[in-house]
Amino acid sequence: MKIILTGASSGIGKAIKEELKEFEIITICRNCDIKVDFNDIEEVKKIKTKDIKGIIHNAGVGYFGQFEDIKIEYIQQMINVNFLAPMIITKNHLKEIKKNSGFIINISSTSSRSPAKFGVVYSATKAAINQFSRSLFEEVRKKRVKVCTILPDLTLTNFHKNTFFKPSSEKLAHIKPTDIAKIIKDIIYSPSNIVINEIVIKPQIFKIKKTK
Repeated sequence: MKIILTGASSGIGKAIKEELKEFEIITICRNCDIKVDFNDIEEVKKIKTKDIKGIIHNAGVGYFGQFEDIKIEYIQQMINVNFLAPMIITKNHLKEIKKNSGFIINISSTSSRSPAKFGVVYSATKAAINQFSRSLFEEVRKKRVKVCTILPDLTLTNFHKNTFFKPSSEKLAHIKPTDIAKIIKDIIYSPSNIVINEIVIKPQIFKIKKTK
């Protein structure tokens, strides 16, 4: 079974690749099997592989701060990477996935569900991918395609290099990439008669560390 995995070079993506060793994983990122800059939509449009059973959209980017201070190019990058690229890649492989009764898993964020101060654009792109997932499922469910969105909270990755905060290193105050990878494996192996549409993952306690 071939699975497309975006953003696999580190963090959650790397953990997913390691967890799903029994599958043929086709990684897509700047340093992966298929080398693509997700901010370059013309490059993204050319991505097309054969005999795909599933897609895991993990690549993402976030820039945080007062909305009026966020650079226009950062706004466009978040829209391209977090929303447009997953939609285009899904569109290019949907016939294959329908034929194989496969799955699409989108990694979103808990910030997509509530007002996100200093994360206006990031949260908007993640809210958009949530709605895309819900609507797409209604369109493809008769073809036995599963569509799931995972909404993690504070996860211990390098994602926060562009933010002014990071998760606490305390054991109960963050999610590990391996936690998400194991949940994805459970989704893939879930019974054929059920669909897990959304999963919200939060650490047991909320605690962050300011970095700026």
